[in-house]
Amino acid sequence: MATLAKRVLIGVSALLILGGAYIALIRSTPSTSSPAKPTTSKHAKKSVSKLTTTELKHHPKLTYSAIIYYAIKDPQLQRWQEVNDFKAGWQVEHYATKHPTRYLVWPDQHITAADKNLAPNWFSLQGNRVTYDSMIVHSFRKDQTATTTLTKIVARINAQHAAQKVRQMPTKLTVLNHK
Repeated sequence: MATLAKRVLIGVSALLILGGAYIALIRSTPSTSSPAKPTTSKHAKKSVSKLTTTELKHHPKLTYSAIIYYAIKDPQLQRWQEVNDFKAGWQVEHYATKHPTRYLVWPDQHITAADKNLAPNWFSLQGNRVTYDSMIVHSFRKDQTATTTLTKIVARINAQHAAQKVRQMPTKLTVLNHK
């Protein structure tokens, strides 16, 4: 009887070994009946190209948007917070003959002349150089100014991963060019 038990034990062991080998073989062989689907996440980030100074040179409204975005996000330019409503947008006013490089920035892309009671923030653009100016309200102090370059503005926007947001801003930007 011991030999019968040995034979049964050897048979069961052989079946277990063969079964394990079969399962291992199935798992390691790729299935041809249905191709594997790539795994994607619902929250996969879209690749957004970085903003460039070359892009700004070809799109003036995008340039103004980048300049405004930088001013809103720079803590040293406090009065520029008056124009930080991204839903209302902005109005940029340019008087070409009187101030060829100066651009007035008003909150709300649909602001009317009647609503323009307070002196606006403005920026000056000369080549790559940008100068911001804000009048200090209810004060006899000098205007608050800051200077930077378009290169630094683009670098900060890209570092903050805000290129897509800046690219959306021109749709909320009205430019009035006066002679």
